[in-house]
Amino acid sequence: MEVASSSVSVIAGQPGEHVVVWGPGSLSNLGPGFDALGLCIQGLGDRVEAWRTETPGVTLVEANGLPGSTIPVDPARNTATVAAAAVLRQAKARHGVALRLYKGLPAGSGLGSSAASAVAGAWAANLLLDQPLPRETLVEAVLEGEAVASGSRHGDNVLPSLLGGLVLVSASDPTCYRRIPLPAPLAIALILPRVAVLTRTAREILPRQVAFQDAVHNASALAFMIDAFRSGDWEAVGRWMMADRIVEPVRATLVPCYEAVRQAAVSAGAFGCALTGSGPSMFALARDALHARQVLSAMREACLESGVEVEGYVTAVDFEGVRQL
Repeated sequence: MEVASSSVSVIAGQPGEHVVVWGPGSLSNLGPGFDALGLCIQGLGDRVEAWRTETPGVTLVEANGLPGSTIPVDPARNTATVAAAAVLRQAKARHGVALRLYKGLPAGSGLGSSAASAVAGAWAANLLLDQPLPRETLVEAVLEGEAVASGSRHGDNVLPSLLGGLVLVSASDPTCYRRIPLPAPLAIALILPRVAVLTRTAREILPRQVAFQDAVHNASALAFMIDAFRSGDWEAVGRWMMADRIVEPVRATLVPCYEAVRQAAVSAGAFGCALTGSGPSMFALARDALHARQVLSAMREACLESGVEVEGYVTAVDFEGVRQL
């Protein structure tokens, strides 16, 4: 446990002064959707406790993470506190907010860890306003929080975590986005291999120039995949999800079990299997929860046979996004 400050002035006895918020994790890229597509998932995420203070600004009172994790406790570097502070500025609030952060997502997993914290911090601060703002007006605040971790404004994790469901976002202007409706639930098998993949490394190895044919192929693959998501054609989603020719083939070299896991998932009947974000986490789409457990078992076994320790989960699409608990 790392403590930023243990001395705060709390306004007592006012209704709504104390809130607990869940910031869900997310999958991003989904194959050809590099920096443009993200999916909110159930069961994995970060939790923030927050209350109003008389002193303006945001204080991180406590930050608890997974064993071995390092959480920035400087309010200027923590995504939850930065996003919360942006909400207070946006609302011209005169009060402050104190936060306790409980990290359930490991950093560098490809599961939107920094985004989940940013969204939870922003939503907690919003709930503590005298007149909370509409969800869609918090986009700038959560992007500001996410930028602290990633070095730039990326919306493919933070917007699904904020809004829920599947979100298509402009890579050049992440304030431009669309929430893609899904007609049916979608079961997901998810593994987190114990392989260190630094986001900076995963970006540095990407090609600066690509073949014209590959660019055209990826553009059409993303278009087909979005249409398949809208229509609930999970088989087509899986096919196009595995069709990336530009980013995933390069990043796959950082995950020793990648090919074995992908083949195992497909052999177990998964519609498709891909990295999420820069990895090392991998996910596969399944018919239902029972099938997802079978696919997960195959993925885990393949990972272990490759000599890599692994954690696994069965999850599904979270259509709600950030919320009060």
